[in-house]
Amino acid sequence: MNFRGELAVKFAIQSANQYTVPELVRLAQLAHAEGFKQVWVNDNLCQRNIFVVLTAMAAQVPIKLGTSIIVPYFRNPVDIADSLAALSEMTAGRELSVGIARGDLAHAGQQIDVQKPIAMVRETTLALKALLAGETISFRDYPASAAYHHILRQQEFRLAFSATAPVRFYCGGNGPKILKIAGEIMDGALIGNHYIPLVRSGRLDSLLAIRRAAAETKQPGKTLFDICELDIAISRDRQRALQFAKPSVAGIILNLERIGFSDDEFHTLGIAPRLVQLLKEACAGGATVHAASTLIPDDAVTSCFVAGGPEECRDQIAALMDQAKRLHFGQIAFAKLGPDYDEAIKLLRHQVLPT
Repeated sequence: MNFRGELAVKFAIQSANQYTVPELVRLAQLAHAEGFKQVWVNDNLCQRNIFVVLTAMAAQVPIKLGTSIIVPYFRNPVDIADSLAALSEMTAGRELSVGIARGDLAHAGQQIDVQKPIAMVRETTLALKALLAGETISFRDYPASAAYHHILRQQEFRLAFSATAPVRFYCGGNGPKILKIAGEIMDGALIGNHYIPLVRSGRLDSLLAIRRAAAETKQPGKTLFDICELDIAISRDRQRALQFAKPSVAGIILNLERIGFSDDEFHTLGIAPRLVQLLKEACAGGATVHAASTLIPDDAVTSCFVAGGPEECRDQIAALMDQAKRLHFGQIAFAKLGPDYDEAIKLLRHQVLPT
């Protein structure tokens, strides 16, 4: 494992609903004590509010924080901007990282009307950057966002106070169109829970090339920073780790099919096309992704996840970290973690990762 960038953790709170806000703060303290450089928290309706969780962490843990990802449909850009600016007052000058994208179709896509996703991400990012820079904006310049959030286009908005820490933006989408936007207006890319299948299938090189080419044209000379999320389910109880991973694996497989993965690409990952079809049929018949995940055999889990006990996770991670180095990622964020966050963070630091 020759990766020398930052190591971080992501708390996917929809799969860790057992943890209260004080417990999430304690886990952030543990991650900081174990040497991780950042904690990311994701954005979901009906889960603990992302800004409440991040503010609680910022008040007690001297660690860089980030949103992975924030969904622009859940709240309007002015609300997001004043939340970020207020949160920055708690970070003692540390960067506040904003991962932003349309949201996972398996979750947000079933809850909200996802209209004009590329325009929404682009407009929200530009509006946030302008507001956080102290500028006055009118939503005439952001028509998709104005229409979706019912904001009067002639009304002008300006924050009454300033952010006190750098706020940087990372594209959480993995498609070519949104990665082009990332290169044009953002500070880098955040390759989320598709990192493992994208890199193993060979697709990631060309996708990152789109982001980097756009950056060279629109932001020449700017140093950008790319992050990849490496999904892991680690536990001393191997079977418990595999079962924890299966609902996420089912969601990833279905998303890969939606974005056009071929049978050959699925074979490369170790996924039988028949399994993909069974998952689609189950969900079309009314099953939830969680229920459909019972169709996934144990040997298919590691197709797009690192999963199992410490030793086998170490073996799986090594090649993925080498790929992250080759692709010039600045940070690896370990996401999902496993059924027990305490155990997972400690196993990662002491039995899996290089010292």
